[in-house]
Amino acid sequence: MIVATIIDGIRTFSNDPALVEEKRAEIVRQACKVFITMGYDATSMRDLARAMGKSTGAYYHYFGSKKDILYIILDFTVTNQQEFLKKMQDKVKELAAVEAFKEAIRIYLESFEEFADMHVFVNHVMVTLAKKERQMMLDASQRVNDFFEERLLKGIREGAFRPVNTKMVAHNLVVIGNSWVNRRWYWRKYFTLDEYTREQTNLILQVLRVS
Repeated sequence: MIVATIIDGIRTFSNDPALVEEKRAEIVRQACKVFITMGYDATSMRDLARAMGKSTGAYYHYFGSKKDILYIILDFTVTNQQEFLKKMQDKVKELAAVEAFKEAIRIYLESFEEFADMHVFVNHVMVTLAKKERQMMLDASQRVNDFFEERLLKGIREGAFRPVNTKMVAHNLVVIGNSWVNRRWYWRKYFTLDEYTREQTNLILQVLRVS
């Protein structure tokens, strides 16, 4: 018999963790689209279920409340960030400074593209989050800043980059990722992701490269 259990503090009526993870991932992707369109506060569980062509009961099978969905989205965002940071670190560790920088930016922007709706939604709700959850998201963003700053400092030490304000350049790189998803209504009229990545990377390298 399947009984109600608690997985990561969130109620589910399934005793199959793999299935729960799969269904929750599917639901939160669609939920982000609905939240962006209707607004988080104005969206009901019925609205979410209707958007996916499911019954409200199907949603309650994997979540206890709308707030549970929010927490899963936040957790998924942080987990995704950790995964692409590891991917960037693994990919660039053997590369020279300039090539490492190019590759890191490419992976970073591809990750934002893959989870664009999630990043847009999280940016929308940041100011409404409780202090603990807001700090969790700020810490996640800071880890990306730190990664890019480390790459910049390494490039400066190796003589590939000229001395710059590394904190400012690293922060600007993070903003470039956010800009791709939060201003996609503008950027995607003129650039593909590959073109946007290439142009932004070239602009940054014009500032960084030793003349």
